[in-house]
Amino acid sequence: MRDRPRVVAVVLLVLGLAAAGCTGGGRAARPAAGASAGAGQRLGWGACAAPDAGAEGATLRPDAQCAWLTVPVDYGAPDKGTVRIRLARVQAADPARRLGSLVFNPGGPGEAGAAMVAGGVFEPTGPVLDRYDLVGFDPRGTGRSAPIRCPEGTGGDLIPRTPEQADAEYRAAAAQGEECRRAAGPLLAHMDSVTVARDLDLLRAALGESRLTYLGYSYGTYIGQHYAHLFPGRVGRFVLDGVVDPGADQVTTARADLVSLGASFASFARACAAAGCPLGRSEAEITRRTTDFVRGLDAHPLPGPEGSRLTTGLAVQGVREPLYQAARWPDLSQALLEAMRGRPGGLIELAVERTSRLGGGAPGAGEPAVDPTMARNAVECLDRPGPRGPGALLPLIQEFDRASPLFGATVGAGLFRCAAWPFGPTGRAEPLGAPQALAMLLVSWTTDPATPLANAERVRRTLGTASLVERAGTGHTAYAGGSPCTDAAVEAFLVEGRQPAQRVHCPA
Repeated sequence: MRDRPRVVAVVLLVLGLAAAGCTGGGRAARPAAGASAGAGQRLGWGACAAPDAGAEGATLRPDAQCAWLTVPVDYGAPDKGTVRIRLARVQAADPARRLGSLVFNPGGPGEAGAAMVAGGVFEPTGPVLDRYDLVGFDPRGTGRSAPIRCPEGTGGDLIPRTPEQADAEYRAAAAQGEECRRAAGPLLAHMDSVTVARDLDLLRAALGESRLTYLGYSYGTYIGQHYAHLFPGRVGRFVLDGVVDPGADQVTTARADLVSLGASFASFARACAAAGCPLGRSEAEITRRTTDFVRGLDAHPLPGPEGSRLTTGLAVQGVREPLYQAARWPDLSQALLEAMRGRPGGLIELAVERTSRLGGGAPGAGEPAVDPTMARNAVECLDRPGPRGPGALLPLIQEFDRASPLFGATVGAGLFRCAAWPFGPTGRAEPLGAPQALAMLLVSWTTDPATPLANAERVRRTLGTASLVERAGTGHTAYAGGSPCTDAAVEAFLVEGRQPAQRVHCPA
Protein backbone atom coordinates (compact mmCIF):
# COMPACT_ATOMS: atom_id res chain seq x y z
CA MET A 1 0.00 0.00 0.00
CA ARG A 2 1.36 3.41 -0.93
CA ASP A 3 1.39 6.30 1.50
CA ARG A 4 -1.37 8.84 1.35
CA PRO A 5 0.30 11.52 -0.83
CA ARG A 6 0.72 8.95 -3.63
CA VAL A 7 -2.93 8.04 -3.28
CA VAL A 8 -3.79 11.72 -3.72
CA ALA A 9 -1.59 11.95 -6.80
CA VAL A 10 -3.44 9.24 -8.67
CA VAL A 11 -6.73 11.07 -8.28
CA LEU A 12 -5.32 14.04 -10.15
CA LEU A 13 -3.60 11.81 -12.70
CA VAL A 14 -6.50 10.60 -14.76
CA LEU A 15 -9.69 12.29 -13.75
CA GLY A 16 -9.23 15.77 -15.09
CA LEU A 17 -8.28 16.08 -18.69
CA ALA A 18 -9.03 12.89 -20.48
CA ALA A 19 -9.63 9.24 -20.12
CA ALA A 20 -6.57 7.02 -20.47
CA GLY A 21 -4.76 9.52 -22.42
CA CYS A 22 -6.98 11.81 -24.45
CA THR A 23 -5.72 15.19 -25.45
CA GLY A 24 -5.89 17.67 -28.25
CA GLY A 25 -4.19 19.33 -31.11
CA GLY A 26 -0.93 21.08 -31.71
CA ARG A 27 0.63 22.92 -34.61
CA ALA A 28 4.18 23.07 -35.85
CA ALA A 29 5.76 24.01 -39.13
CA ARG A 30 5.83 21.10 -41.56
CA PRO A 31 9.38 19.77 -41.65
CA ALA A 32 11.42 19.74 -44.81
CA ALA A 33 11.81 16.43 -46.56
CA GLY A 34 15.58 16.45 -46.06
CA ALA A 35 17.69 15.50 -43.09
CA SER A 36 16.71 16.76 -39.65
CA ALA A 37 18.62 17.17 -36.41
CA GLY A 38 19.66 13.80 -35.04
CA ALA A 39 19.27 11.98 -38.36
CA GLY A 40 21.70 9.35 -39.59
CA GLN A 41 21.93 7.39 -36.33
CA ARG A 42 22.57 3.68 -36.10
CA LEU A 43 20.93 1.86 -33.23
CA GLY A 44 23.20 -0.28 -31.09
CA TRP A 45 20.88 -3.09 -30.10
CA GLY A 46 22.07 -5.14 -27.16
CA ALA A 47 20.95 -6.84 -23.98
CA CYS A 48 18.30 -5.07 -21.94
CA ALA A 49 18.88 -4.22 -18.28
CA ALA A 50 16.62 -5.19 -15.40
CA PRO A 51 14.97 -1.74 -15.21
CA ASP A 52 13.85 -2.15 -18.83
CA ALA A 53 11.20 -4.62 -17.67
CA GLY A 54 9.28 -1.77 -16.05
CA ALA A 55 7.63 -2.30 -12.67
CA GLU A 56 9.73 -3.60 -9.82
CA GLY A 57 9.80 -7.38 -9.88
CA ALA A 58 8.91 -7.67 -13.58
CA THR A 59 11.08 -9.98 -15.66
CA LEU A 60 12.59 -9.43 -19.08
CA ARG A 61 11.73 -11.44 -22.13
CA PRO A 62 14.79 -13.53 -22.99
CA ASP A 63 14.60 -12.43 -26.63
CA ALA A 64 14.22 -8.69 -25.90
CA GLN A 65 16.88 -6.26 -27.10
CA CYS A 66 17.31 -2.63 -26.12
CA ALA A 67 18.95 0.50 -27.54
CA TRP A 68 19.08 4.29 -27.21
CA LEU A 69 18.01 6.94 -29.71
CA THR A 70 19.37 10.46 -29.28
CA VAL A 71 17.03 13.35 -30.11
CA PRO A 72 17.16 17.13 -29.56
CA VAL A 73 15.46 18.51 -26.48
CA ASP A 74 14.19 21.39 -28.63
CA TYR A 75 13.86 20.91 -32.38
CA GLY A 76 13.80 24.68 -32.76
CA ALA A 77 17.28 24.87 -31.22
CA PRO A 78 18.82 21.44 -31.81
CA ASP A 79 22.29 22.52 -30.65
CA LYS A 80 21.03 23.25 -27.12
CA GLY A 81 20.99 19.77 -25.70
CA THR A 82 19.78 16.25 -26.41
CA VAL A 83 17.83 13.54 -24.66
CA ARG A 84 18.10 9.77 -25.02
CA ILE A 85 15.00 7.75 -25.85
CA ARG A 86 14.88 4.16 -24.58
CA LEU A 87 13.89 1.51 -27.12
CA ALA A 88 13.13 -2.18 -26.87
CA ARG A 89 12.42 -4.71 -29.59
CA VAL A 90 11.50 -8.33 -30.14
CA GLN A 91 12.56 -9.49 -33.56
CA ALA A 92 10.18 -11.09 -36.05
CA ALA A 93 9.55 -14.77 -35.32
CA ASP A 94 9.73 -15.58 -39.06
CA PRO A 95 12.79 -13.60 -40.19
CA ALA A 96 12.72 -15.05 -43.71
CA ARG A 97 9.37 -13.29 -44.28
CA ARG A 98 10.05 -10.21 -42.16
CA LEU A 99 8.18 -7.10 -43.34
CA GLY A 100 9.99 -4.51 -41.22
CA SER A 101 9.52 -2.83 -37.84
CA LEU A 102 6.18 -2.20 -36.14
CA VAL A 103 6.55 0.71 -33.71
CA PHE A 104 4.18 0.51 -30.73
CA ASN A 105 2.94 3.14 -28.28
CA PRO A 106 0.57 2.10 -25.47
CA GLY A 107 -0.78 5.58 -24.68
CA GLY A 108 -1.06 7.19 -21.29
CA PRO A 109 0.48 9.66 -21.85
CA GLY A 110 3.35 8.39 -19.76
CA GLU A 111 3.14 4.65 -20.32
CA ALA A 112 6.54 3.09 -21.02
CA GLY A 113 6.25 1.35 -24.37
CA ALA A 114 9.79 -0.03 -24.20
CA ALA A 115 9.04 -1.73 -20.89
CA MET A 116 5.83 -3.23 -22.24
CA VAL A 117 7.81 -4.83 -25.07
CA ALA A 118 10.89 -5.81 -23.07
CA GLY A 119 8.80 -7.21 -20.23
CA GLY A 120 6.38 -9.05 -22.49
CA VAL A 121 3.39 -7.12 -21.18
CA PHE A 122 2.22 -6.47 -24.75
CA GLU A 123 2.38 -8.72 -27.78
CA PRO A 124 0.55 -8.37 -31.08
CA THR A 125 -1.23 -11.43 -32.42
CA GLY A 126 0.86 -14.25 -33.88
CA PRO A 127 0.66 -13.42 -37.60
CA VAL A 128 1.86 -9.87 -36.88
CA LEU A 129 4.62 -10.93 -34.48
CA ASP A 130 5.81 -13.45 -37.07
CA ARG A 131 6.37 -10.80 -39.72
CA TYR A 132 7.44 -7.68 -37.82
CA ASP A 133 10.06 -6.63 -35.32
CA LEU A 134 8.00 -5.17 -32.48
CA VAL A 135 9.61 -1.92 -31.28
CA GLY A 136 8.48 -0.03 -28.19
CA PHE A 137 9.74 3.33 -26.97
CA ASP A 138 9.47 5.40 -23.82
CA PRO A 139 8.45 8.91 -24.88
CA ARG A 140 10.72 11.71 -23.70
CA GLY A 141 10.46 12.44 -20.00
CA THR A 142 8.86 9.06 -19.21
CA GLY A 143 10.00 5.53 -18.39
CA ARG A 144 13.78 5.39 -18.94
CA SER A 145 13.86 8.28 -21.42
CA ALA A 146 15.23 10.99 -19.10
CA PRO A 147 12.21 10.65 -16.78
CA ILE A 148 11.20 13.86 -15.08
CA ARG A 149 11.23 13.57 -11.30
CA CYS A 150 8.91 16.20 -9.85
CA PRO A 151 8.26 16.53 -6.12
CA GLU A 152 4.88 15.70 -4.70
CA GLY A 153 2.56 18.61 -4.08
CA THR A 154 0.75 19.80 -1.00
CA GLY A 155 -2.74 20.08 -2.48
CA GLY A 156 -5.73 18.58 -0.77
CA ASP A 157 -7.39 15.32 -1.69
CA LEU A 158 -10.94 16.67 -1.43
CA ILE A 159 -12.92 18.30 -4.21
CA PRO A 160 -12.94 22.13 -3.99
CA ARG A 161 -16.49 23.31 -3.36
CA THR A 162 -16.03 26.95 -2.34
CA PRO A 163 -14.08 29.87 -3.86
CA GLU A 164 -11.64 29.71 -0.95
CA GLN A 165 -11.02 26.00 -1.49
CA ALA A 166 -10.63 26.52 -5.24
CA ASP A 167 -8.07 29.30 -4.71
CA ALA A 168 -6.13 27.14 -2.26
CA GLU A 169 -6.10 24.18 -4.64
CA TYR A 170 -4.97 26.39 -7.50
CA ARG A 171 -2.12 27.85 -5.45
CA ALA A 172 -1.00 24.37 -4.41
CA ALA A 173 -1.09 23.15 -8.02
CA ALA A 174 0.86 26.20 -9.19
CA ALA A 175 3.50 25.66 -6.49
CA GLN A 176 3.92 22.03 -7.48
CA GLY A 177 4.15 22.97 -11.16
CA GLU A 178 6.90 25.48 -10.39
CA GLU A 179 8.79 22.92 -8.31
CA CYS A 180 8.47 20.53 -11.23
CA ARG A 181 9.83 23.14 -13.64
CA ARG A 182 12.89 23.64 -11.46
CA ALA A 183 13.46 19.91 -11.00
CA ALA A 184 12.94 18.88 -14.64
CA GLY A 185 14.82 21.68 -16.40
CA PRO A 186 14.40 22.52 -20.10
CA LEU A 187 12.85 19.16 -21.05
CA LEU A 188 9.58 20.00 -19.29
CA ALA A 189 8.71 22.62 -21.92
CA HIS A 190 9.28 20.13 -24.78
CA MET A 191 7.19 17.08 -23.89
CA ASP A 192 4.33 17.90 -26.25
CA SER A 193 3.11 15.36 -28.78
CA VAL A 194 4.27 17.32 -31.83
CA THR A 195 7.80 16.92 -30.49
CA VAL A 196 7.25 13.23 -29.77
CA ALA A 197 6.05 12.80 -33.37
CA ARG A 198 9.35 14.31 -34.53
CA ASP A 199 11.19 11.84 -32.28
CA LEU A 200 9.22 9.09 -34.04
CA ASP A 201 10.51 10.21 -37.39
CA LEU A 202 14.09 10.00 -36.18
CA LEU A 203 13.29 6.53 -34.90
CA ARG A 204 11.86 5.55 -38.28
CA ALA A 205 15.06 6.66 -39.99
CA ALA A 206 17.28 4.93 -37.42
CA LEU A 207 15.35 1.69 -38.00
CA GLY A 208 16.14 1.98 -41.69
CA GLU A 209 12.49 2.26 -42.72
CA SER A 210 11.34 4.54 -45.55
CA ARG A 211 7.85 4.57 -44.03
CA LEU A 212 6.73 4.19 -40.43
CA THR A 213 4.51 1.21 -39.60
CA TYR A 214 2.78 2.06 -36.36
CA LEU A 215 0.38 0.68 -33.76
CA GLY A 216 -0.91 3.32 -31.36
CA TYR A 217 -3.26 2.63 -28.46
CA SER A 218 -5.35 5.38 -26.85
CA TYR A 219 -3.09 8.43 -26.44
CA GLY A 220 -0.76 6.76 -28.90
CA THR A 221 -3.40 7.41 -31.56
CA TYR A 222 -2.97 11.11 -30.96
CA ILE A 223 0.79 10.86 -31.43
CA GLY A 224 0.15 8.88 -34.61
CA GLN A 225 -2.20 11.52 -35.97
CA HIS A 226 0.42 14.19 -35.38
CA TYR A 227 2.99 12.09 -37.19
CA ALA A 228 0.69 11.62 -40.18
CA HIS A 229 -0.10 15.34 -40.21
CA LEU A 230 3.58 16.30 -40.14
CA PHE A 231 5.00 13.52 -42.33
CA PRO A 232 2.22 12.23 -44.60
CA GLY A 233 4.67 10.87 -47.17
CA ARG A 234 6.34 8.69 -44.53
CA VAL A 235 3.18 7.01 -43.25
CA GLY A 236 3.12 3.26 -43.74
CA ARG A 237 0.49 0.93 -42.29
CA PHE A 238 -1.04 2.77 -39.33
CA VAL A 239 -3.41 1.15 -36.82
CA LEU A 240 -4.96 3.60 -34.33
CA ASP A 241 -6.91 1.78 -31.61
CA GLY A 242 -8.96 3.70 -29.02
CA VAL A 243 -8.97 6.94 -30.95
CA VAL A 244 -8.35 10.37 -29.41
CA ASP A 245 -10.09 13.35 -31.03
CA PRO A 246 -7.52 16.15 -31.49
CA GLY A 247 -10.28 18.64 -32.28
CA ALA A 248 -11.41 18.86 -28.63
CA ASP A 249 -9.91 21.15 -25.99
CA GLN A 250 -9.59 20.20 -22.33
CA VAL A 251 -13.11 21.22 -21.33
CA THR A 252 -14.77 19.65 -24.37
CA THR A 253 -12.90 16.42 -23.71
CA ALA A 254 -13.90 16.46 -20.05
CA ARG A 255 -17.56 16.87 -21.00
CA ALA A 256 -17.25 13.94 -23.39
CA ASP A 257 -15.63 11.91 -20.61
CA LEU A 258 -18.74 12.31 -18.48
CA VAL A 259 -20.88 10.80 -21.23
CA SER A 260 -18.55 7.89 -21.98
CA LEU A 261 -17.92 7.13 -18.31
CA GLY A 262 -21.64 7.17 -17.62
CA ALA A 263 -22.35 4.78 -20.49
CA SER A 264 -19.55 2.46 -19.40
CA PHE A 265 -20.72 2.41 -15.79
CA ALA A 266 -24.26 1.68 -16.99
CA SER A 267 -22.91 -1.34 -18.89
CA PHE A 268 -21.18 -2.52 -15.72
CA ALA A 269 -24.29 -1.98 -13.62
CA ARG A 270 -26.51 -3.90 -16.06
CA ALA A 271 -24.09 -6.81 -16.12
CA CYS A 272 -23.76 -6.72 -12.34
CA ALA A 273 -27.52 -6.80 -11.85
CA ALA A 274 -27.96 -9.59 -14.39
CA ALA A 275 -25.35 -11.67 -12.55
CA GLY A 276 -27.16 -11.17 -9.24
CA CYS A 277 -24.40 -9.14 -7.63
CA PRO A 278 -25.16 -7.78 -4.12
CA LEU A 279 -24.86 -4.11 -5.15
CA GLY A 280 -28.45 -4.01 -6.41
CA ARG A 281 -31.14 -5.66 -8.46
CA SER A 282 -31.16 -3.19 -11.35
CA GLU A 283 -28.92 -0.78 -13.21
CA ALA A 284 -30.73 2.15 -11.60
CA GLU A 285 -30.36 0.77 -8.07
CA ILE A 286 -26.64 0.03 -8.48
CA THR A 287 -26.00 3.45 -10.00
CA ARG A 288 -27.91 5.24 -7.24
CA ARG A 289 -26.26 3.25 -4.46
CA THR A 290 -22.76 3.76 -5.84
CA THR A 291 -23.36 7.46 -6.45
CA ASP A 292 -24.67 8.04 -2.92
CA PHE A 293 -21.72 6.19 -1.41
CA VAL A 294 -19.08 7.98 -3.49
CA ARG A 295 -20.56 11.44 -2.96
CA GLY A 296 -20.81 10.85 0.77
CA LEU A 297 -17.05 10.38 0.93
CA ASP A 298 -16.55 14.04 0.04
CA ALA A 299 -17.72 15.10 3.51
CA HIS A 300 -16.75 11.90 5.33
CA PRO A 301 -13.68 10.13 3.88
CA LEU A 302 -13.37 6.50 4.91
CA PRO A 303 -10.19 5.48 6.79
CA GLY A 304 -8.21 2.83 4.96
CA PRO A 305 -5.12 0.68 5.51
CA GLU A 306 -1.80 2.17 6.61
CA GLY A 307 -3.08 5.69 7.15
CA SER A 308 -4.77 6.03 3.75
CA ARG A 309 -8.31 7.23 3.32
CA LEU A 310 -10.93 6.81 0.64
CA THR A 311 -12.18 10.16 -0.68
CA THR A 312 -14.64 10.89 -3.46
CA GLY A 313 -11.86 11.49 -5.99
CA LEU A 314 -10.00 8.32 -5.08
CA ALA A 315 -13.18 6.25 -5.11
CA VAL A 316 -14.09 7.55 -8.58
CA GLN A 317 -10.69 6.49 -9.87
CA GLY A 318 -11.15 3.09 -8.24
CA VAL A 319 -14.46 2.74 -10.05
CA ARG A 320 -13.07 4.01 -13.33
CA GLU A 321 -9.96 1.85 -13.63
CA PRO A 322 -11.77 -1.54 -13.96
CA LEU A 323 -14.31 -0.16 -16.44
CA TYR A 324 -11.68 -0.51 -19.18
CA GLN A 325 -11.97 -4.31 -19.14
CA ALA A 326 -15.19 -6.24 -18.57
CA ALA A 327 -13.12 -9.07 -17.10
CA ARG A 328 -12.32 -6.73 -14.19
CA TRP A 329 -15.94 -5.94 -13.38
CA PRO A 330 -16.24 -8.64 -10.68
CA ASP A 331 -13.23 -7.02 -8.98
CA LEU A 332 -15.05 -3.69 -9.07
CA SER A 333 -18.30 -5.01 -7.65
CA GLN A 334 -16.45 -6.78 -4.83
CA ALA A 335 -14.31 -3.72 -4.03
CA LEU A 336 -17.37 -1.46 -3.97
CA LEU A 337 -19.26 -3.83 -1.72
CA GLU A 338 -16.34 -4.10 0.71
CA ALA A 339 -15.90 -0.32 0.76
CA MET A 340 -19.59 0.19 1.48
CA ARG A 341 -19.10 -2.16 4.43
CA GLY A 342 -16.26 0.01 5.76
CA ARG A 343 -13.30 -1.84 4.23
CA PRO A 344 -11.99 0.41 1.42
CA GLY A 345 -8.61 -1.27 0.83
CA GLY A 346 -9.68 -3.06 -2.36
CA LEU A 347 -11.10 0.08 -3.97
CA ILE A 348 -7.98 2.06 -3.05
CA GLU A 349 -5.82 -0.62 -4.64
CA LEU A 350 -7.84 -0.38 -7.86
CA ALA A 351 -7.37 3.39 -7.82
CA VAL A 352 -3.59 3.33 -7.48
CA GLU A 353 -2.91 0.69 -10.15
CA ARG A 354 -1.99 3.27 -12.77
CA THR A 355 0.41 5.07 -10.47
CA SER A 356 2.21 1.76 -10.00
CA ARG A 357 2.54 1.32 -13.77
CA LEU A 358 4.01 4.81 -14.08
CA GLY A 359 6.78 3.93 -11.66
CA GLY A 360 5.79 5.71 -8.46
CA GLY A 361 8.14 3.98 -6.07
CA ALA A 362 9.23 4.99 -2.60
CA PRO A 363 12.04 7.58 -2.51
CA GLY A 364 15.53 6.64 -1.46
CA ALA A 365 17.06 7.75 1.80
CA GLY A 366 17.20 11.52 1.95
CA GLU A 367 15.35 11.95 -1.34
CA PRO A 368 12.05 13.85 -1.65
CA ALA A 369 8.96 11.90 -2.64
CA VAL A 370 8.35 12.00 -6.39
CA ASP A 371 4.96 12.39 -8.06
CA PRO A 372 4.87 9.91 -10.97
CA THR A 373 1.80 11.57 -12.46
CA MET A 374 3.56 14.78 -13.43
CA ALA A 375 4.93 13.47 -16.73
CA ARG A 376 1.36 12.97 -17.87
CA ASN A 377 0.48 16.50 -16.87
CA ALA A 378 3.55 17.83 -18.66
CA VAL A 379 2.27 16.33 -21.91
CA GLU A 380 -1.42 17.11 -21.56
CA CYS A 381 -0.97 20.68 -20.39
CA LEU A 382 1.13 21.50 -23.45
CA ASP A 383 -0.98 19.62 -25.95
CA ARG A 384 -4.32 21.37 -25.78
CA PRO A 385 -5.84 24.60 -24.56
CA GLY A 386 -7.87 24.79 -21.39
CA PRO A 387 -8.83 27.21 -18.64
CA ARG A 388 -5.96 29.15 -17.10
CA GLY A 389 -6.26 30.53 -13.60
CA PRO A 390 -8.78 29.52 -10.92
CA GLY A 391 -11.73 31.68 -11.96
CA ALA A 392 -13.45 29.28 -14.35
CA LEU A 393 -12.77 26.07 -12.47
CA LEU A 394 -15.36 26.20 -9.70
CA PRO A 395 -18.27 26.85 -12.12
CA LEU A 396 -17.01 23.92 -14.24
CA ILE A 397 -16.96 21.61 -11.22
CA GLN A 398 -20.54 22.64 -10.46
CA GLU A 399 -21.61 22.16 -14.09
CA PHE A 400 -19.99 18.74 -14.32
CA ASP A 401 -21.43 17.69 -10.97
CA ARG A 402 -24.93 18.40 -12.22
CA ALA A 403 -24.29 16.56 -15.47
CA SER A 404 -22.84 13.46 -13.78
CA PRO A 405 -23.43 13.13 -10.03
CA LEU A 406 -21.07 10.12 -9.90
CA PHE A 407 -18.11 11.29 -12.00
CA GLY A 408 -18.58 14.99 -12.70
CA ALA A 409 -17.02 16.85 -9.77
CA THR A 410 -13.87 14.71 -9.83
CA VAL A 411 -13.40 15.16 -13.57
CA GLY A 412 -13.80 18.91 -13.15
CA ALA A 413 -11.37 19.06 -10.24
CA GLY A 414 -8.70 17.43 -12.37
CA LEU A 415 -8.50 20.57 -14.52
CA PHE A 416 -6.61 22.39 -11.77
CA ARG A 417 -3.25 20.89 -12.77
CA CYS A 418 -3.17 22.43 -16.25
CA ALA A 419 -4.88 25.64 -15.19
CA ALA A 420 -1.88 26.27 -12.93
CA TRP A 421 0.85 24.70 -15.09
CA PRO A 422 4.02 26.82 -15.47
CA PHE A 423 3.82 26.65 -19.28
CA GLY A 424 0.81 27.59 -21.37
CA PRO A 425 -0.38 25.18 -24.04
CA THR A 426 1.55 25.07 -27.29
CA GLY A 427 -1.07 22.99 -29.06
CA ARG A 428 -4.44 23.76 -30.53
CA ALA A 429 -7.73 21.92 -30.55
CA GLU A 430 -8.13 21.21 -34.24
CA PRO A 431 -8.57 18.24 -36.56
CA LEU A 432 -5.34 16.77 -37.90
CA GLY A 433 -5.80 15.93 -41.54
CA ALA A 434 -3.37 13.84 -43.55
CA PRO A 435 -5.05 13.47 -46.97
CA GLN A 436 -1.78 12.57 -48.70
CA ALA A 437 -0.98 9.71 -46.31
CA LEU A 438 -1.74 6.07 -47.03
CA ALA A 439 -5.10 4.81 -45.81
CA MET A 440 -5.16 3.94 -42.09
CA LEU A 441 -7.13 1.56 -39.90
CA LEU A 442 -9.05 2.87 -36.88
CA VAL A 443 -10.36 0.55 -34.14
CA SER A 444 -12.88 1.24 -31.38
CA TRP A 445 -15.24 -0.44 -28.96
CA THR A 446 -18.88 0.62 -29.27
CA THR A 447 -18.77 1.76 -25.62
CA ASP A 448 -15.44 3.03 -24.33
CA PRO A 449 -14.90 4.79 -20.97
CA ALA A 450 -11.85 6.63 -22.30
CA THR A 451 -12.09 7.21 -26.05
CA PRO A 452 -15.70 6.99 -27.25
CA LEU A 453 -16.65 5.61 -30.64
CA ALA A 454 -17.65 9.13 -31.70
CA ASN A 455 -13.96 10.07 -31.60
CA ALA A 456 -13.08 7.46 -34.21
CA GLU A 457 -16.02 8.52 -36.35
CA ARG A 458 -14.90 12.16 -36.32
CA VAL A 459 -11.26 11.32 -36.97
CA ARG A 460 -12.21 9.04 -39.88
CA ARG A 461 -13.94 12.00 -41.53
CA THR A 462 -11.10 14.47 -40.99
CA LEU A 463 -7.91 12.43 -41.16
CA GLY A 464 -8.24 11.38 -44.77
CA THR A 465 -8.79 7.85 -46.02
CA ALA A 466 -9.39 5.37 -43.19
CA SER A 467 -11.43 2.31 -42.32
CA LEU A 468 -13.10 1.78 -38.95
CA VAL A 469 -13.37 -1.56 -37.12
CA GLU A 470 -16.02 -1.35 -34.41
CA ARG A 471 -16.03 -4.04 -31.71
CA ALA A 472 -19.33 -4.50 -29.89
CA GLY A 473 -19.27 -4.21 -26.11
CA THR A 474 -17.55 -2.13 -23.47
CA GLY A 475 -13.78 -1.77 -23.21
CA HIS A 476 -10.75 0.25 -24.20
CA THR A 477 -8.46 -0.76 -27.09
CA ALA A 478 -9.71 -3.82 -28.91
CA TYR A 479 -6.90 -5.36 -30.96
CA ALA A 480 -5.12 -8.38 -29.43
CA GLY A 481 -7.85 -8.51 -26.81
CA GLY A 482 -9.79 -11.65 -27.64
CA SER A 483 -11.92 -10.61 -30.62
CA PRO A 484 -11.18 -12.88 -33.63
CA CYS A 485 -13.03 -10.51 -35.97
CA THR A 486 -11.06 -7.45 -34.82
CA ASP A 487 -7.77 -9.31 -34.86
CA ALA A 488 -8.35 -10.68 -38.34
CA ALA A 489 -9.02 -7.21 -39.74
CA VAL A 490 -5.87 -5.78 -38.17
CA GLU A 491 -3.76 -8.75 -39.24
CA ALA A 492 -4.95 -8.53 -42.84
CA PHE A 493 -4.13 -4.82 -42.88
CA LEU A 494 -0.67 -5.06 -41.29
CA VAL A 495 0.50 -8.30 -42.90
CA GLU A 496 -1.17 -8.24 -46.30
CA GLY A 497 -1.89 -4.54 -46.74
CA ARG A 498 -5.57 -5.35 -47.21
CA GLN A 499 -7.78 -2.38 -46.36
CA PRO A 500 -11.09 -3.50 -44.85
CA ALA A 501 -14.44 -2.05 -45.83
CA GLN A 502 -15.05 1.51 -44.67
CA ARG A 503 -16.78 0.20 -41.59
CA VAL A 504 -16.54 -3.28 -40.09
CA HIS A 505 -18.83 -4.38 -37.25
CA CYS A 506 -17.37 -7.10 -35.02
CA PRO A 507 -19.52 -8.97 -32.50
CA ALA A 508 -18.89 -8.92 -28.75
